[in-house]
Amino acid sequence: MRKILRALLLPAILLLLLTSCNTETTHFNYTFKGEGDTWSGVYKQEASQKLITKKDKVTSESSKQYTFDLKYKGEQSDLEKIKQMKYTYKGKGSGGSQNIEAPVLAGMLKMGGSGTGTIEKEDSVIKVTVEWDGKSEEFELKNEK
Repeated sequence: MRKILRALLLPAILLLLLTSCNTETTHFNYTFKGEGDTWSGVYKQEASQKLITKKDKVTSESSKQYTFDLKYKGEQSDLEKIKQMKYTYKGKGSGGSQNIEAPVLAGMLKMGGSGTGTIEKEDSVIKVTVEWDGKSEEFELKNEK
């Protein structure tokens, strides 16, 4: 009799634990693109958010990985002639900036990272500003859908 009770007790406890804690994961994997006359940009995000319900209490955990690539639309030799530049990007849940002194190389126009916090949603708009040698350009990155 005790063997039967032990055999039933473990599955009963596991079932109780599984039903008392419910987890739902949503993914937010998006690519935002845009361009101006001289520059173009791509912001890629792979993110997830877990909603955890435990005893009538809901908590949230999020994580994301992202990259931002800025590209010069002209000749690469012209890019290297830029003496000083600054670029920024800003969305609802992300942002960054970088100052660069000459020579400007294509590899310097990339940023990325990972972490927790606010996630860009499908309808987010990311504003990009590029300033170089007294010139300036602004454009927006939007989700490809």
